[in-house]
Amino acid sequence: MKTVMKYLMGLVLSSTLVGGVFANELDGRTPYQGESFGQQSDANSATYTQAFVAPANSIIESIRWWGFHGLNSIGPSFDNFVVALDGVVQSGSLTVTSSSPYFNEYTLDIADAPLSASSLSILNNSSNVEWYWQSASALGNAAAPDASAVTFRLIGHTVSVVPEPTMFLLMLCGIATLALGRSRRPRAMVMSAE
Repeated sequence: MKTVMKYLMGLVLSSTLVGGVFANELDGRTPYQGESFGQQSDANSATYTQAFVAPANSIIESIRWWGFHGLNSIGPSFDNFVVALDGVVQSGSLTVTSSSPYFNEYTLDIADAPLSASSLSILNNSSNVEWYWQSASALGNAAAPDASAVTFRLIGHTVSVVPEPTMFLLMLCGIATLALGRSRRPRAMVMSAE
């Protein structure tokens, strides 16, 4: 019984203190899947910047985007991505996977940090790659490209400053369970000498 009580109390405390640390999408736009369609963002063009609105109290863990090489590219082996949030360059581990016949998916895992930025820029800083940042699906129409927006995902989690009502409920359940466990504890019998 003691082990169960300790486990339940630990569970209640940890869920109360941590309060929602699962990674999810903080902000982003779905890629247009129909064909290669996007904004050029390499050393032969101006840096393309995308604005976004991050939720309050958010922690960013990784940045994901989609893009493709043009016909005049000498290939992805010359890729040199410069990823910045509000102009501050982000470094980390880059993973590239082919997500469709038209473009690749890029994921930059970075050190967890508070997200207070409002713009994302991605530049493939090589004059030989002819790289395009894939367009997002048009708002309300996934079958059409949005020429003014590019696709990305900001992955992370939000931190609860004030515990949510469910956390209070969990705390109360934990306290009630502790109280119930104490009331069922066997009491030592006191023998009085007469």
